[in-house]
Amino acid sequence: MKKLIAVWSVLLLLAGGCLAAHSELGEVALGCDEPLALPADKILRISPSLVEFEHHGFLPINSDVQCYQHWEDEVAPIPLDAVKVGFERVVPTVFAGEIVRFDVYDPLYIRTIRVAISTDQFRSIEHKELRFSPLTRLYVEEKGTGRGFQLQAGEEAVVTVSSGKFQVVDSKGTHWEFGPRIYVETEPRGLIQINSFQRGTGTRFFPRYRGRFELTVAGEDVFLVINEVSLEDYLIQVVPSEMPVTWPMEALKAQAVAARTYAVAQAVYSRQGHLGFHVADSTSSQVYNNAAESARATQAILETDGEILVNADGTVSSTYFYSTSPRGLLTDLRAWQDVSQLALEGNSPWFRWKCSFTRDELVKQVTPLLPAGFGELVGVEVAERDALGRVVNLRIVGTKGEVSITGELNVRRALQPAAMQRVQDRVGHQSLLPSANFFLDVQKDSSGRLQSVHIYGGGAGHQLGMSQWGAKGLAEAGHDYLAILSTYYPDSRIITHSEQLRY
Repeated sequence: MKKLIAVWSVLLLLAGGCLAAHSELGEVALGCDEPLALPADKILRISPSLVEFEHHGFLPINSDVQCYQHWEDEVAPIPLDAVKVGFERVVPTVFAGEIVRFDVYDPLYIRTIRVAISTDQFRSIEHKELRFSPLTRLYVEEKGTGRGFQLQAGEEAVVTVSSGKFQVVDSKGTHWEFGPRIYVETEPRGLIQINSFQRGTGTRFFPRYRGRFELTVAGEDVFLVINEVSLEDYLIQVVPSEMPVTWPMEALKAQAVAARTYAVAQAVYSRQGHLGFHVADSTSSQVYNNAAESARATQAILETDGEILVNADGTVSSTYFYSTSPRGLLTDLRAWQDVSQLALEGNSPWFRWKCSFTRDELVKQVTPLLPAGFGELVGVEVAERDALGRVVNLRIVGTKGEVSITGELNVRRALQPAAMQRVQDRVGHQSLLPSANFFLDVQKDSSGRLQSVHIYGGGAGHQLGMSQWGAKGLAEAGHDYLAILSTYYPDSRIITHSEQLRY
């Protein structure tokens, strides 16, 4: 690392380089009399105007930057958004203080995935404190300088940020101050245990992670924690977090392929590249390390090793998945009462559900969403559905106006029932409706005053892509994982990820 930095510094001096003040980033190495190709380096963050390399640091990007992908048999121009976070062999060419060219030597093959780790209960990706310990030996190192220390198995370090700098206390009580990025890395195949938060939906546990951690200051007193881990190791902690490991093997294999494809797509399309990661570890992406590892889940991953879904044009599919499909449009009681396809949906408890609000309960629920002068609550009605039958516009009517709640997720969040009846049981408070596929039964008294609202719904999740309970039902009916995937992603085909993808 130090050798590369030294080479980079000499090259800048020979090329007439200088240090210029960047309004947000401080000093940035700039300035060349003629284009200068820097040594290949790894991209940590990238936006349309700025890139951060692991060793070169931050460099601005010229608005007319040219980008080239070096394949085995050709060099082809690519758009800037094809230059991805995590690519390790990228040669930037600098001229007049900006990058004017990127040459990418990485094949479009995602070997590692960069995961933003959330705080307790997945509340935020911004951490104020991180406590960790290794199961073997662990190294903490500052980016660029090589300063740092080791921890032995069972020893703990505590990380905070103050005034934009890392403050780390090691197991001996020694205080270390570091710059804006540090790495936490264990021995090969070692595990890093986090002690400052827990995971798990039932039994809680302190999560253990493979790969390395990259900690980056994100404010005066907060920082991001990015777990960089191999794609297949990532899946080992995704599949059991997303699907019960007691389910049929063919359903688990379908989940493994869908999860692998989703991760590759997020890395390829790099929607979070400006923040330095590919996916989050929560339901905003796919859940990671929220359940114990399982031999059955690992078997499903190994038996589908490297398999992903691609579209007809060879681009990576967007393999969304969700809990339960209602198997049809729910717009009246007759449709809601039809449970003939329950078995095909794996006997999901969320196949049908209902809940109710009294007038007072509904007023309390929606008041924070209403403007001043709304008047008395008169009613609530479905204003619009999308092609999937989901309510995407919920109208709340008052004596002096009305308010529209738009968007599937916003509609679900607007109505938070205190209790809910499912197919075979009753559950307590829900932070949002299980799905937006529902209809309303509004009850009024003889004078037309609102009395209560009953909601009849079905399914759970956003209803895009593969139903996980449906995959279970198909597997139980004798379908293999290929048939399951073709059911939910009919326009996709499977390839082995080691096949080189192209844009």
